[in-house]
Amino acid sequence: MNARARSASRARLRTLVVDDSATILHAICSLLEHHKLVEVVGRAKSGREAIDKVTDLRPDLVLMDADMPGMSGLRAALAVSQSSPRTRTVVMSMDATPQFRRTCIDCGASAVIYKPKFLAELKTWLRDEQPRRAVRLLHESFPRPSLAGK
Repeated sequence: MNARARSASRARLRTLVVDDSATILHAICSLLEHHKLVEVVGRAKSGREAIDKVTDLRPDLVLMDADMPGMSGLRAALAVSQSSPRTRTVVMSMDATPQFRRTCIDCGASAVIYKPKFLAELKTWLRDEQPRRAVRLLHESFPRPSLAGK
């Protein structure tokens, strides 16, 4: 892989997609397959599986369904935010009420996407997230000055 390809790969958000519906999971991954800012690195069908995959894959982004049997997407988002604070979790839901959005944010989600408007809302989030990510990467690439001995 040449330097340009490595740079382009690093610029893409390593993404884990989580949904209990195999059809929805496949559809979302297919939509994201050609997106220039997203690289799908994994799929999960439950909140528990998502937490395990976050530990293994260390994605930049988790796109997670809110309503799943067993561990809900909200409980999983909370666990991800606690175990992997650099991973952004975006919750996908059919509920677009302000109260639900607030609950998701309180559970550690970076954003909530209304499933019927998935593509438009994801594009908006990605557009807004890229400058923040660039600043984080810039800060991480420079060592912090040491005040030892001064």
